[in-house]
Amino acid sequence: MQNLVLYRKYRPKNFSQVINQEHIKTTLANAVSNNRIGHAYLFVGPRGVGKTTLARIFARAINCPNRKNSEPCNTCEICKSFLESTSLDLLEIDAASHTGVDNIRELIDHLQFAPSKATFKVIIVDEVHMLSKGAFNALLKTLEEPPQHAVFILATTEVHKVPATIISRTQRFDFKKVSIADLSKLLRFISQDTNLKITDGALLEIAAASDGSFRDGLSLLDQVMNYASGEVTEELTEQVLGLTGTRTVSSFLDLIGANQTQAAVDFIGQLLYSGRDLYQFQKDFLEYLRKLLLTKVGVSADFGFNVEFQDKIKEQAQQLSIDRITKIIENFQKAENEIKWTSIQSLPLELAAIAATQMQTDLVPIIARSEATKQPQSVEKITAPVGNGNNPLDSIIQHWPQILEKIKDYNHSLISSLKLAQPVGVENKELILLFPYKFHKDAIEARKNRIIVDQVIEEVTGVKVLVKPMLSKDWKGEVKNEKDSPLQAALKIMGGEVE
Repeated sequence: MQNLVLYRKYRPKNFSQVINQEHIKTTLANAVSNNRIGHAYLFVGPRGVGKTTLARIFARAINCPNRKNSEPCNTCEICKSFLESTSLDLLEIDAASHTGVDNIRELIDHLQFAPSKATFKVIIVDEVHMLSKGAFNALLKTLEEPPQHAVFILATTEVHKVPATIISRTQRFDFKKVSIADLSKLLRFISQDTNLKITDGALLEIAAASDGSFRDGLSLLDQVMNYASGEVTEELTEQVLGLTGTRTVSSFLDLIGANQTQAAVDFIGQLLYSGRDLYQFQKDFLEYLRKLLLTKVGVSADFGFNVEFQDKIKEQAQQLSIDRITKIIENFQKAENEIKWTSIQSLPLELAAIAATQMQTDLVPIIARSEATKQPQSVEKITAPVGNGNNPLDSIIQHWPQILEKIKDYNHSLISSLKLAQPVGVENKELILLFPYKFHKDAIEARKNRIIVDQVIEEVTGVKVLVKPMLSKDWKGEVKNEKDSPLQAALKIMGGEVE
């Protein structure tokens, strides 16, 4: 006999075995005990949290002749036929593949007949939001005047797609995601029951990756079990499932917080060469930053960390200011969508790491900051020589025509905006580009366009800078070679002038 996958083998068979949905279990169990059965229920919640499982338990409970209090016996003829899906009185429909009005009409015709053996005919419609408009209308009429022997249980992950007229005729129950702690307990029990040796760190990794879903957690554990030949460790779990462990993202944040640009970029490169999914790393890092921010503002939440990482995240929260944390989050949020389309997957992350490590460090004394505010240094004084050793701004201005020509190879449409750009300074490794109009500034400010400009500047001049577009009216600094600037030349051709 073929072994069942874990999420089927360990599916709860009565109310007491269901974890984490106490408010729903209690309400349904009381309805069974008091014989107050509604004609329609709506189960709402994310995937894998027990909607269908509770629907099946409830279906058996209201029909079991031998139930004890509210629990089905699971051994009588009716319970067995419901468990084996052989009963004519239990009908389960996947609305994702049965969306049409004809499917609902067949169901309604089925309800015209009395139950064969059970007390109620139970109809479970999974992913009900997938039904067509005509199917919803047909279902609505039945919900308005249901047969006495019919009980509908509708389940959905997207309740906003279910018509309000349907919702208003049901008893709605909102399922919540499973906590990391509860899921870890279940995974530990199953591991012990199956004689699997697994570390606490590995269990936490699987529980965190499950995103509050029982089914996802058991599926991931099943996958690890099929691969492992000995003890399942945290490192093995990350390797098999392509996950990014808490230790990994925590170490990466240490590099960002310490402004170690080269080490942070090298860290990303090592992840890439080791076969890690950078998009998954990006998501995991943002989730860790979210927990860091919550810790910083004093939110008390169970993140599922062991003692080591509870202390670690508190230490990191103390070292970084709220402003610094939010700016790091902003940098890596911008990189999230770009990973999907860029031809070089690591580039958006590398740019985000560079930007995040070029911020003013939180460890700079307050007095030094105030002095810097009172007496801002000139661009040339605060800029270290880069590229070929010459002043980086001079090199960029000298090669600006070649830069524009090279950019045509990447994105020809950028030229119309960049022809109006005026390089005026390099400040903290940021190239200040002035624009007379907001439209052109915004076009270059788009991250995907800045990536191209940054890359071409480095190719042509050897200067590593990050482009910072600004409006001319907002620039208070000195403009070098204003008369001969590319902006002035372009405006002369167009017959304009700078106000």
